Amino acid sequence: MDTVAALKVFMEVAQQGAFIGAAERLSMSRSSVSKHIAFLEQRFGARLINRTTRRLSLTDAGREVLARGETIVRELATLEGVLHDDQALLDGRLRISAPYSFGIRYLGPLLARYRQEYPSVSLELVLSDRQVDLVDEGFDMALRIGMLEDSTLVARRIGNIGLTLCASPDYLARKGTPQHPWELSSHQGLHYRYARHGQRLHFTRGANHHSGATQAGVTANSGEILRDMAIAGMGITLQPDFLLREALDSGQLVRVLPKYDPDVLGLYCVYAHRDQVTPRLRSMLDHLREWFEHRPIF
Repeated sequence: MDTVAALKVFMEVAQQGAFIGAAERLSMSRSSVSKHIAFLEQRFGARLINRTTRRLSLTDAGREVLARGETIVRELATLEGVLHDDQALLDGRLRISAPYSFGIRYLGPLLARYRQEYPSVSLELVLSDRQVDLVDEGFDMALRIGMLEDSTLVARRIGNIGLTLCASPDYLARKGTPQHPWELSSHQGLHYRYARHGQRLHFTRGANHHSGATQAGVTANSGEILRDMAIAGMGITLQPDFLLREALDSGQLVRVLPKYDPDVLGLYCVYAHRDQVTPRLRSMLDHLREWFEHRPIF
């Protein structure tokens, strides 16, 4: 059995968190997926996956194989792409969709550096918080933030984005400061239109999970507008840390429920076909991954 092929199957199992999910994504039988995993465990002489009746989890050896295996598979794919069609890397267009506020804040220097390395690749960046249809609208890839919907698209996580629940000192002085998520129900909410969680907010405190919902005050498709309304004392909002940093540092906004941690959102590169990644797209995926490895998003 081919080791690289088995590594790809193992990576899919790790991503899906289940043998059956990996089998469906790879168009394989569940028994075939199990054979690939068994082959790797025999080859490396270590159990890679803890199996229970309810869930799968990676062992320490499994996490090590996953980390190194991703590098091996990526490098092999890059080599194959360069040898197969070297000119495709040097010429052509990449059409990219990205969230508006995130793109304005982060993508200028990132894409400038990419163009320095690949000057023959032309770039078209479309900023929109709307979730575009990659295939129908002709995008090579999209950057997306948050929990992704189930789809046939391929998603590579390249970073994490923290969230902060906040309000102005003036608003809290007038309306009171909530001490528990359930107390949010008596407060005006400033809601982001495309948030997957809707108006119900989820938190963790230690090992416990909590949730609460503010009143339907204002809904908008711009985080900046909601941040500015919060500064003006209009209510409580949950926004990415990169939109709030200056207002929090200046004291225009203060954290609400600081003992409760909101969910952390993922930053993903999303594209259509795992087996049809052009050298241009692969170069951009690798550039994004390496960029955000060394530049935390905050």
